[in-house]
Amino acid sequence: MTARSMMKGHTPSARSEASVAAMVRRYRRRCARARSGHRPTRTSPMDQIAQLRIEGEALLAAARTAGIDAPIEHCPGWSMQRLVSHTAKVFQRTAVVVAEGLLAPPANDRFTQFAKDDSVFDQYAEVLDELVDALTHAVPNAPSWNFTGEDLTNSFWVRRMCNEAAVHRWDAQHAAGEAEGFAPELAVDIIDELLYILMPVLSAAKNPTLSSSFHLHCTDIDGEWLTSFTDGEPVTLREHAKGQLAVRGPASSLCLWAWNRLPATEGGLEALGDTDLLEAWTTIVP
Repeated sequence: MTARSMMKGHTPSARSEASVAAMVRRYRRRCARARSGHRPTRTSPMDQIAQLRIEGEALLAAARTAGIDAPIEHCPGWSMQRLVSHTAKVFQRTAVVVAEGLLAPPANDRFTQFAKDDSVFDQYAEVLDELVDALTHAVPNAPSWNFTGEDLTNSFWVRRMCNEAAVHRWDAQHAAGEAEGFAPELAVDIIDELLYILMPVLSAAKNPTLSSSFHLHCTDIDGEWLTSFTDGEPVTLREHAKGQLAVRGPASSLCLWAWNRLPATEGGLEALGDTDLLEAWTTIVP
């Protein structure tokens, strides 16, 4: 489960969509004032689209291997059918937003109802083709809606869909019995997107009361972040700084921990400081 509820055009909280958007804008301004360090090198949109294709096809291959009823361990209550249909729905909605240049979320009633049996795999493959085609022919800086209210361009969706596919590819492979990690550069970008782009939306949706700080540190590639919560609002800096909890290790493992796919005791990870905050992290990130 990455950012699935956000794709519906609203956040599941008592706060209004307008207040969530306002909080995100405040977060961006605070990060702009506080930011230090270097933004991780981003690959070109076409390279990200190529990676999306690779991740999307690997997801499908693993799904077929595992079977429609295979449980998805890190998405409680989900079967492979739910994972595939969820990802296909996200892909389909994004393809429509980008292809039509929508400036508001599309209506739910215009989309496919995905099958409950093995035919969902073929539906997914068709939608993946549609998404790749839409993104390939899109102008990266052309306007389009997204759920954050920021970076309202097609380039947002190129990155978001690549990372969405990668995380759920791992889920599918894990269900099939053998999951491959992420290339370090991709893992850094997934973490960076989570902390800078998705975290304020997730925080608003979860409405945490958390006032704590988290330091994430890659040991095999340049990548460090300090995310501090004050009354539930996060600010992230790309820097080496002390947090109340630090989690460090290989980028792929750190990415999986950040998305609640791997404990901080596995994959070469090390947790330092207030390890009671490991549980707090799981209340923010789905």
